[in-house]
Parts: sequence; structure tokens; C-alpha cells
Amino acid sequence: MSFDPLGPMHAQPRLVTFMTDFGLRDPSAGVLSGVVLGIAPEARTLDLTHAIPPYDVEAGAEALVESLVHLPIGAHVAVVDPGVGTQRRPIAVRCGRGDVLIGPDNGLLLPAAAALGGAVAAVILDDERWWGSSRSHTFHGRDLFAPVAAHLAAGVPFGDLGSPISPGDLVPATKLPIEIGDGVLHTSVRIVDGFGTLVLTGDRQAIESSIGALTAGEPLKISVGDKQLTTVWANRFGDVPEQEPLCYIDSAGRLALAINRGSAAERYGAVRRTPVVITRA
Repeated sequence: MSFDPLGPMHAQPRLVTFMTDFGLRDPSAGVLSGVVLGIAPEARTLDLTHAIPPYDVEAGAEALVESLVHLPIGAHVAVVDPGVGTQRRPIAVRCGRGDVLIGPDNGLLLPAAAALGGAVAAVILDDERWWGSSRSHTFHGRDLFAPVAAHLAAGVPFGDLGSPISPGDLVPATKLPIEIGDGVLHTSVRIVDGFGTLVLTGDRQAIESSIGALTAGEPLKISVGDKQLTTVWANRFGDVPEQEPLCYIDSAGRLALAINRGSAAERYGAVRRTPVVITRA
């Protein structure tokens, strides 16, 4: 094995996590853990979710950021990969905290890398010693990404996984537009969560920079696409009656619009990238 450029201070992670858009109807998700444990029986595996909307790279990137900052250091396999089998590159990214992110080079991994101390090194996974015995063009999660994570957990140095590449040369994540104006915030829906909450581009700083500091109960005027509504700034769902809207900062620090015990996505006909404009009422 070659010299690991990150040195002995970066111990090999034993935790291997999985996040995919595979769903749970077939055994694909479970096979990932089986592949890892077959190679590295001492590894610990954890399924974050396999319910990312199919092919939705941006939603997968959001889920990685939201989850990994709360986990121990590990090797994190993420597979939302509409380009599987094409010229898109399989990669591993080492983060400043010590984690390794493994998956396709399509913008899925870099937001999480930024949240875990930044991408300090990257490799293209072109060393077939660490691939699985099965070789398909359509299931790189089983045949490439999970085996690489297992070998990493078993002690293979990061620098041995493949050919080095500058993190700056990786495919960047898609950035949704946001415009901070004088008294108005132009944003858009980043994701729609399982409750129909609209997670928006921006955070507390974005909304306060545009319309000033807010306290619970202050009225806001919001347009979601061509729908207009009046709501309030809130700290929690219970600040408004059931079936009433609220604007707030969610548990991941993101700006959000929700309906207390209802679906904002259904009520306002919103999907990812729907434009949203927020002003004081």
C-alpha cells in the first residue's frame, strides 16, 4: 500500500453509512450493507435513507448535509446517480473532519464535504482492486461504491483508492437563485419534505438581511409561484392554529414555509424550484 498523504492523524473510519434513491421495494438497499460486511465484518453500517426522490441529486445533497453533521466520522456512501454507467466519474472525497464521501461526481457530495470541514483531497475510483466481484453498468452502489467503503473501513489508505484529482475539479452542486433586496427576499423551493414543508434557499441571515430582524408573530406577505398568502414569522408549529401557514427556521438552519398539520406543497402547488418572494405584510 502506498503512503497516505493525509497521514496518521486521519484514522480509517469504521462506520459506513448509506443514502440512496433505491427505495425499499427490492433488496438493493440491503445488499449494500451485505457487501460491506462481507469485506469488512468489523465495520458498523447505518442506513440514513433510501427514500430520496428518484434521480433527485439536489434532494440527496440536502439530505447528506442535514444528516452527516450529526454523525460520527465515517465512510459515507451516497448514490443518487442518473448518470450511472456513463462517463461520469466515481469518486471519493476526504473531508477536513476525517470523513470520506463516496459516490458519483455529479454534485451530490460537495455540499456535505463543505459542512464536514471542506474537501481536502479527492480520488477517482479507478483502482479495480477495491471493486466488487460483480461488475455491472447499472449498479455501482453494489459493485463499486460499497466495496470501496468496505475496503476503506478494513484499513486501505485513502490515497490507495484511486487516482488523485483536485477537489476544485469536481462537478459542483447546483445553486438555486436567491436575491436579497431592500425589504424583499427573492428565493425558491430547495426541497419539499415528507410533510409537504417547503424548504427554501436561504437562512436566518438571508431573511434578516433583506427585511430585518423578526420576532415571533410578525406578519409576512409571501408569494409562492402565482399564489399569494399572508402568514407570520414563527418559532414552532404551535405558534399558529392548525391548518394555518407559518414561516420559520427549521432544525437544519434553513428558511422554510409550512402548514401546521398540513402540506404547504399541496396547498400552494409548489415543487422544487418554485419561486418564492417574502416581504413584511
